[in-house]
Amino acid sequence: MEFDQELVERFNGTCPPEDADVPDCMVYRAVAADPATPDDFQSYVKLKKVSVEKSKCDDWGLSVWRDLDAVEHARNVIPLFRERYIAGGEMGEAHGKIKASPSKNQPKHFTFWNYCNVNLSTSFSIVMPPLEDV
Repeated sequence: MEFDQELVERFNGTCPPEDADVPDCMVYRAVAADPATPDDFQSYVKLKKVSVEKSKCDDWGLSVWRDLDAVEHARNVIPLFRERYIAGGEMGEAHGKIKASPSKNQPKHFTFWNYCNVNLSTSFSIVMPPLEDV
């Protein structure tokens, strides 16, 4: 399996980092639609977000969590996640690599770098609807 060629070239093969793991686990992601679509699994770089830094490895990955407690916490501290569906998918060696990327307000946050030509939307299903009182 291969990562996006631009990612590999930009970082000379050092992104994802060497210490990123095979994600033999359930992974959760905030998505806009039910069912999730391929657009819900695009990195900030691919989405051309204004604040993106192509030189920052994490911006080439996806923001995810590995447990529902972390999802609940994220929804408590980041209002946007209250408006989103939460999709869960069992990830393994055929999907990509994962690494903890905690922040001050999300201590259980992870970054997931998926292999190119893997349609993650088919591996995920909605596990939580948006919150009613947003």
